[in-house]
Amino acid sequence: MSIQSSSVDAELDHADTPLLTSNITKQFLLIAIPTTLGMVINGLYSFVDAIFISKGIGSHAMAAVSAVFPIQMLLIAISTMLGSGMASLVSRYLGAKRQKDADTVFSASFSLAITIAVILCLLIYFNLAAIFDFLKVPQHLRVNATDYITPIVLFWIIGFVSNQITEGFRASGNPKAMMQVLSSASILNIILDAVFIFGFGWGVSGAAWATIIAIFVALLLGIKLQKSGESEVGFNREYLFSSIKVHFRILSLGLPVLMSHGGFSLTLAATVYSISTFFSEQPDTIIAAHGILVRCYMFLFLPIIGMMIALQTLSGFNYGAGQYQRVRSAYLVAISASTLWGLMVTWLLCFNADLLIRLFTNDTQVIAQGLDIAKVCFAGFITAGFCMMSSGLFQGMGRALPATFLDAARNYILLFPLMYLLPTYFAKEDLWFAFPIADVVGGVFALSFSLITLQYLTHREDLPLEHKKFI
Repeated sequence: MSIQSSSVDAELDHADTPLLTSNITKQFLLIAIPTTLGMVINGLYSFVDAIFISKGIGSHAMAAVSAVFPIQMLLIAISTMLGSGMASLVSRYLGAKRQKDADTVFSASFSLAITIAVILCLLIYFNLAAIFDFLKVPQHLRVNATDYITPIVLFWIIGFVSNQITEGFRASGNPKAMMQVLSSASILNIILDAVFIFGFGWGVSGAAWATIIAIFVALLLGIKLQKSGESEVGFNREYLFSSIKVHFRILSLGLPVLMSHGGFSLTLAATVYSISTFFSEQPDTIIAAHGILVRCYMFLFLPIIGMMIALQTLSGFNYGAGQYQRVRSAYLVAISASTLWGLMVTWLLCFNADLLIRLFTNDTQVIAQGLDIAKVCFAGFITAGFCMMSSGLFQGMGRALPATFLDAARNYILLFPLMYLLPTYFAKEDLWFAFPIADVVGGVFALSFSLITLQYLTHREDLPLEHKKFI
C-alpha cells in the first residue's frame, strides 16, 4: 500500500483527543514524566552494569567495555532511528484520523528493522578485528572487549524488534505501556548482571548475556501488551511488505535521530581513538575514567530524551491537526524544562563528579582523571536540550531536513573538527574543551532557528497547510 503525502485536513474533528485540546504543559508532563521514568529505569541497567563491571571485575574490564561501547551505541542508534521514524509518521497519521496509514507504517517497520539488523550485525561480527584496529583499541584489552561485544552483536536483532513495539506505544500516546516494557527489561538486566558476574563469575560476557536475555523478555512482554490492545496502532501481516516508499519515509524521518545517536557513537569512537593517540602513555586509565563519565552522562541525559519524545508526540499530533500555536507552546515548555534540568546536571558533573565516580571505583588515578575531564567536558550541558528539542520539534512536524541539520551541526560541523584541532595545535588536554564549545554554539543556533521558524508559522494563519510545510 502506498501512503499519500497529501496535506492533512486541519478541519477534522479532534475534540476527543486530549493531546489536541488539553493544557499543553499538562499534556507535556503526562507524556514526559512516565516516558522519562521508563527511560531512567531502563537506562539504570547500563549505569549499574558499569558499576558491576568496575567493582566485580576491575577497571581494566571497564576500559575494555568502554573501548567497544561505540559499537553497541551504533546498534542502538540505528534501532532508535527506525523506531523514531516510524513513530513520527504514526503519531501524525493518528492525529489526522488516518488509522489505515498508521497501521501500514507500523507493520512495514518490522520488515525494515529485521532486514537492517541482520545485515548490520553480520557485517560487524565478521569485521570485529578491523573495527578494533580502526578504534585503536589497546591489544591487552581486546580479549575482554571481544567477550563483551560478541553476544551483543549476534543477538541485537531482538533489540531492533522490541524497540519497534515500544515506539508504537509511545506514538499512540501510551507511554505507560512503553515504561512497563522498558522497566521490566532494566530490572531483569540488573538482577542477571549480579547473578552472572558475582554468582557465576562469567566476567564481561556475563554482563552482555544479561542484556540480551533481558531484552528478549521485554520483547515477549511487548508482544503481549500489543495483542491486548495497549496500542492504538495495530500490526497487520498484509502490510508487512508494503511499498518501498513507506520504508524511505521511515528512514528519512528517523535520520535526525541517527545523526544524533549515531553522532554520539562516533563521538565515543573518536574519543577512544584520540585518547589512544594523544595520551598513549596511560590510555587504559583515561579510557576507564571516560567510560565511567559516559555512563553517568547517558543516565543523566535520559530526561532530556524523554522531554524530546514528549515534544515530538505533541508537535506531531498538533501539527497534523493544524494547531500551530499549540506546537509553539509545546516547544517553549520543552525548552524551559530541559534548561532547568541542564542547570542541575551541570552543577553535579562539573563540581561534584567525584560523588558519581566513586560509585564505580576507588582507583585514585581513575578518579583524578575523571575529575579533570568532567569539570571541562560537561560545562555546556545547560544547552544540551536546545538541539534535542529543536530536532524533536521538526521531526514531529515531519520535516526531516532541518531536524537532521540541527543535530548534525553540533557533532559533525563543530565537535569533530574541534576534537582534532584543539589537541593537535594546542595542548592535548584541550581535547575536552571541544565538547562545551560545540554544546553552546550548536545549541544557541538550534534554538534561534526553531524560534524564528515557529514565529513565521504561527503568524501566517492565512496560509493553507501545504504552504506551511516549507520548513
